[in-house]
Amino acid sequence: MKNKLNAFSINTLNQAEDIILEARTYKIKPILHFKKYILKGFGSDFVLTFQKILKSKFGNSSFKMFVDCGYDSSLGIRMATKKIEFIKLRGNLVILKKVNDIANKNRVLLNPSFNIVDCRNLKNINLKFKKLYFRKKNENRR
Repeated sequence: MKNKLNAFSINTLNQAEDIILEARTYKIKPILHFKKYILKGFGSDFVLTFQKILKSKFGNSSFKMFVDCGYDSSLGIRMATKKIEFIKLRGNLVILKKVNDIANKNRVLLNPSFNIVDCRNLKNINLKFKKLYFRKKNENRR
């Protein structure tokens, strides 16, 4: 049985940088998660600019993005065309099917299953990573 990947829920650029730097020590590629209220409040351009800043600082392959679009299918389509790697979208089956077709063309995964780790109010991300990835190291040794 394969374990679910962890997605780290964040609000600020500082939190994202801390998570990426900490993930490098564990040799993993973190998945940064944005809750739907951030997309509703700041808009999709905020997340795209956020991604651009992080890519210029850390490179293209140092992290992935996961955004929650709620019931807003137009926002889901925009995120899929901008190639945000993972999108969570709710709605009826007809709309989800159409958005999934667009997502597949852009190599985007719609409604993936992740363990979401809330890092929005954490002072020390290092301790959270130790708790999450220490057990996996011990399990791999057996």
